[in-house]
Amino acid sequence: MDNTELLFFDTFSHDISEELNLDLVQFPKPVYISEVRIIPLGARVQADFPGGVRLGATNPSQFEIEFFVNDLSKPGASTFESLGGLEYKQNIHIQLECERKQIPTDGLVLRGWYTTITLAVYGTLTKSLNNPQEVNSSTAGSTTCVSALEENPKGAAQTPSEQQPEWYYENQHQTNSSETCVAATPPPPVQPIQVVEPSRTAAPDTEKAESAQWEEEAPCNTGEKPSKRPSSPPTESLISLSPESISAEEEEAEQQEAAEPETGEPFEPILSDEDIMTDDVPSTAEFECEAQIDEIYALMPPDLLSLEKPGNLEEPCVSHETLLKIKEILQPLSKSVTHFHNASGQEKETFVHNCESLCAILGPFDFSTDNVNDLTNIVNAGLDMDFARAQPQPAYKVRHVKVGVRLAEALCRLSIGPEILLKVDAPSKLLSLCMRENVALPVKLSALRALDAALISPVIVQEFLNLKISLYRKALTMLDTVKLARLKYALSSLLRKVHVYEYLEETREFEELGLAELMNAYICAPTLMAQPKRQLPAGAQMEFERERTRNPRAHLVVYFEYHKLTHHLLLALSSPECDFKVIKLIRRFLLHLSGTKEGLFYLMKEAEVVRLMLKALKCELPGAGCILAWRLQVAQCLIRLRQNDPDDWMTLKQLHSFLVFPDGLRAIIKVAPLGDFMDVLIPYLSDSNLCEFAAEVISAIVRYSDRVEILQNRAELMLDKAREHAVLRDVTSYLTTAAQASHWDYSDVSSLVAIVRKSAEKAASLPGQLITACRILHYLIFPSNNDVDPMEPYVELKYRNALTQLFAADGLTALVAVMANVSEFYEQPFLHRAALTGRRGMALVALLLPCVKLTRALLERLVKCMATDFKDLTAVVPLLGVYSLVEAVPPNLVVRTLSEEIVGTLLVFTQAVDSDGSGNVAKSLWTQMLGEVLKMVSLSPCNFVPGLKLLARLLPPVLTPRETATEDAARVVGLRKLWSAHLQAQATNLTETLRLLCATWNGEVLLLLSTVCKQLSDLAAPTALLVGRCLLDGILAATPQNNIPILALISDLARHAPMKATLLTLTSPASRAQVKSDQKYPPVIEMMCSTLKNSGEVRAQYEILSIFETLCDCGLSLMQEDNEPFEKKLTHSVPSKEPLLSILAALIEILATSTKYQLDVIECTLHVLLSLIGHNYGLYHVKSCLENNPGALRALLDHVSTLEDPETCPLVGLTVTFLENLIASERRSLHLRAQQLASLISWERNDHPLEKLKRAKELVETLKAEEREEKEPIPEMLEPLLPTPEALLNQFSQRCAGTTGNSPARSTKFSFATTSQIQAENTVDLLALAAELLPADFNLLAEAQNLCSKAPPDDATQPLQSKPQDEEQESRTEKQSSPIAKSKQPFVTPVRGRNQFTNSLRGGPVGGGVGRGADPFRSRPPNTSRPPSLHVDEFVALETCGAQPTGPTGYNKLSIRGTCPPRAINSGTRSRPWAQETRPPYLR
Repeated sequence: MDNTELLFFDTFSHDISEELNLDLVQFPKPVYISEVRIIPLGARVQADFPGGVRLGATNPSQFEIEFFVNDLSKPGASTFESLGGLEYKQNIHIQLECERKQIPTDGLVLRGWYTTITLAVYGTLTKSLNNPQEVNSSTAGSTTCVSALEENPKGAAQTPSEQQPEWYYENQHQTNSSETCVAATPPPPVQPIQVVEPSRTAAPDTEKAESAQWEEEAPCNTGEKPSKRPSSPPTESLISLSPESISAEEEEAEQQEAAEPETGEPFEPILSDEDIMTDDVPSTAEFECEAQIDEIYALMPPDLLSLEKPGNLEEPCVSHETLLKIKEILQPLSKSVTHFHNASGQEKETFVHNCESLCAILGPFDFSTDNVNDLTNIVNAGLDMDFARAQPQPAYKVRHVKVGVRLAEALCRLSIGPEILLKVDAPSKLLSLCMRENVALPVKLSALRALDAALISPVIVQEFLNLKISLYRKALTMLDTVKLARLKYALSSLLRKVHVYEYLEETREFEELGLAELMNAYICAPTLMAQPKRQLPAGAQMEFERERTRNPRAHLVVYFEYHKLTHHLLLALSSPECDFKVIKLIRRFLLHLSGTKEGLFYLMKEAEVVRLMLKALKCELPGAGCILAWRLQVAQCLIRLRQNDPDDWMTLKQLHSFLVFPDGLRAIIKVAPLGDFMDVLIPYLSDSNLCEFAAEVISAIVRYSDRVEILQNRAELMLDKAREHAVLRDVTSYLTTAAQASHWDYSDVSSLVAIVRKSAEKAASLPGQLITACRILHYLIFPSNNDVDPMEPYVELKYRNALTQLFAADGLTALVAVMANVSEFYEQPFLHRAALTGRRGMALVALLLPCVKLTRALLERLVKCMATDFKDLTAVVPLLGVYSLVEAVPPNLVVRTLSEEIVGTLLVFTQAVDSDGSGNVAKSLWTQMLGEVLKMVSLSPCNFVPGLKLLARLLPPVLTPRETATEDAARVVGLRKLWSAHLQAQATNLTETLRLLCATWNGEVLLLLSTVCKQLSDLAAPTALLVGRCLLDGILAATPQNNIPILALISDLARHAPMKATLLTLTSPASRAQVKSDQKYPPVIEMMCSTLKNSGEVRAQYEILSIFETLCDCGLSLMQEDNEPFEKKLTHSVPSKEPLLSILAALIEILATSTKYQLDVIECTLHVLLSLIGHNYGLYHVKSCLENNPGALRALLDHVSTLEDPETCPLVGLTVTFLENLIASERRSLHLRAQQLASLISWERNDHPLEKLKRAKELVETLKAEEREEKEPIPEMLEPLLPTPEALLNQFSQRCAGTTGNSPARSTKFSFATTSQIQAENTVDLLALAAELLPADFNLLAEAQNLCSKAPPDDATQPLQSKPQDEEQESRTEKQSSPIAKSKQPFVTPVRGRNQFTNSLRGGPVGGGVGRGADPFRSRPPNTSRPPSLHVDEFVALETCGAQPTGPTGYNKLSIRGTCPPRAINSGTRSRPWAQETRPPYLR
């Protein structure tokens, strides 16, 4: 073109050479680019520059580069248009001609492996399109703007494809000096994009522009009010010294500059907070232009009940050519059948050949009556033994029989096939063929395969079960008499199908056992009901052949459909009389159905019934109904795409929109890998209009689906497509690993282990190659089908061989290194909980789950082979760290599975035990593993909750009557003794841990600690004593003000029978279990009594009374044999004499001073006394204590009689009941006389408080009657004596099998969950506390900043082909905070309090660093055009990093070439970047 001119000339420079760099040039007006030229290093360029000559700085000398432009003629395009590519070679290939592509554009994107590039762009201006807003500079002097656009998942996803051209321009403010700025909006990138906005400058030494000197400068604005920013990602502005070239606007800008007088430095108005907050709101016009986009991408979830019955899901009819061949073969065959006996030998052989050809091509087609008759005659001839004998050649006799069987099997593929087979009596003929003596085994197996294929039709099954024909009886007889294993297996598989059909036929209402068997039959059908070829049935074999074209589940689905299974399931779900266990089984069954392609198709066919089932399952709520509904929605979309629906673009868009919802994403990664659904999605990558939708869906599947086998044959094709789609480039590392055929070799996994070992150091960044390698290892070592019946297991040796190869390649060390790296990075996992909520958590679990399962498999194999000789504990600590991390991830089914796998892996260490018990317990793997667990619990407060949860899951559960009543009771008790023995070896660690946790006020920790203590005390007497000592030590160490948590804990634990027995033993002065160090525990009862009487804390009184009530409950004991005398039971269920007297004295003192206590406390006291007077032993001591405090009952009655509304007060009833029970004689041999009671209550005939109580009317009459009778001498009550209690060890050995272990539950009012709440808020000086408790050299502020600045790393920003960086170049900060690559951003002084954010995985939420969020003051725009001033800390930071904090601006030239390591806080400019509204992550 004649008017071609230089549009752009400048140098882009980057500080990292190992990355694929992206840069973008934005033109202020639409242009046509005609040529792009790269200036080699050292080349001199002379043009109309200030200074005249510029030098090229392109480096390296050879690289590949691609150019993209924003095509303004296609405003609806979803991607940038490719301008072309260039293989740059210095001084050889330096230019790209673009004249053939006349594309109006306002932006040029560069992508290539370069460090520095000097670029010249030639072209012409165009006025044919609306010009974007023009941009002028801000000062009289010249400046250059450099914008760094940092991509994050939301930013990339929020780019609307239908946006107007103005979208691509940053908000440049109208100023009054000349400047031509170049901003940027990239195509979907995988790297942070650096955008250079050059302008003219008057600097005299412009020849040094390539020296990469950069300045940081705040954006300068004039006094004019800036316009609202369009919808674009936020940018950060820097200053470049490189001048810029020529544009048509320069002259106009110079004239405008000359016309305006020099007015000095302009100021912008100081904005109010309201102006600042509203500055980020896009204009109304922008909302209007995006209205259509918002309608398309509605965030409302789909209607989960919107299900439609799909069209024909069967195999399509054969092609026209195949149909012609079929008819061509049928004609000679039908003729030869009619005169077969008279035919020549050649014709009979031709019949066999034609039948073989027909078997190969026979498929569904439109039948005519003649066709049906012909097929009937042909099959009948093929199965006719007389016709076979008529073959002249012996070989053709056998071939005739075989082809008849094959033809019968081929007819099963036709809808008319069963009818034809019944006409010729094929089932009977096939079974008879199997029962003939001289028939070869392959022929018999083929006949059974044909009969098995025919059973897919319910009509054939009914014929098989027909009593008149008795084919079922013949099959059973054959099964009983046949001796060949292959025949037995084939017959068993066939009969199992018939049994399922018969069960469905006879069942009208499902019960638990039958439904469980039906579900198991469907899950294990590929192994239980298969008819594999050339396979000898054996318990162990290299591989069990599964034929994809003959999946037995297809038979079962037909049976389900025929018997209307969904109707029966719906009836059960809707019935109020249905058992809850049956409902749970139905939910599981439906989920298993939706987890297979056949089951999904079946459910889609029954759309009407399934819709009602979803309503019954409450699909709108989380649970099985929601999971099932989402899977059906995904399957519905994929089926429509499979059937080439004309509205497929809307269907694909709908499927793509499911990615926004967590349930939808999980459904996609579950359903899409089934069957051939992936082959449905991949072709859409070639559709320029729909490729982005398909790419996003496929990318999500590749990232998060554990069905890695779908990549084995598709990875190469996806890699080819990835070169054209930026979304798929993000998963290139996944696909590259899966594309290599050597990685799928069962006999050699060394290459995969090498990838795991190499990527272990950066495992926290979740690299794709590492995740894929672990998934492939998991696929090679674990059966992926999960279709083996546990009752009839088939061991496939190829998996065991791969596991052996993994161990030989030192895979255990590599896997442990991966887990260690991840757990070390997430030092305090709950700080990252927000970041782990979305897709990052899914990616993390996707890596950890195969790692943990592989580690468990290796350890199980090693322990099984080496037993106690295995001593490797290196996996324990990483597993504990991973468990803490998993507890921070929001729970779902996969996370729970991972958690269970970790627990199972740790329990592997408990299996290495000497069978004779001769080993050293203290040095065993079991003991050492428990030691590591206890260290982990007490190591850090953030480990308290996950550590206790883990310990509770490791320890055996509390014994139940069901377990102790079984035949394995001895084994169950023996296991607990083993646990106790190994824990005793860790007694010191266990004691320290329990003492540390007993002092906590945290309710959750106390609840978990209570659970663990119950489990520990349930093991054996030694661990029960250890726990009891820790609890009592806690009371001795606690002050009266801080003893509520420990009292609440004991109150809860005392209800556990073993724990109660332990407390009674330790607090009894005469106990046989006492050792010298235990002499400090009996006074604990006195301390508690003193606290009860003197403490003003009501909650402490509640807990102490609850403890006393439990200790005095004679119904709760460790020994409760029915044949033992009551006195012996009482010995082990109530305190001995000394502590009991102390308790009673305190309780009666409460009654004597009842006016000082709350009514609830008095009620609890009476409950304890009522429990004690239920037997002679308690009554005697209660009477003695009442006589020692004679005014107690009278004081109580005085108080009770003055209560408001005494008739409804429960205290009144308790008081009267207590007095009546004192003189009652039904339950015991001893009782008080009425005269004695009158003495205790100071009875007076007139004006006694008891007379005021209507409930005590009978008691008053009894006392009055006693007065009228003559007073007889009262016999002295003898003290009942109890036998000496057994030692605690003997009590455990005589433990009752029916003990429930818990007393009746407490009142909700005194529930344990509320006891840990602090009664008042106290002011605490945290700094003084830290100075007191922390070491002197511990910098709390620095450590907190280092911890809170940690953000989850992101592999999405890694280059496509990651290259190792020199360790010397990695800064200390990077090693502490994140293993990801350096940021391309220059150093920016961190502003105190600024919150930081880090990219999450593509499309996921943005995880933030932990700390104080940005407030309006620190995030406001600067209110002056001057650079911001420096705080002294910022000055020191700049000086330390090698910058020059002094100079003309206060921020002098700061090199970005790595003169200093980047700070842990990566910040932008001091001005607040514009943040657009929240958009769906799939918007691009």
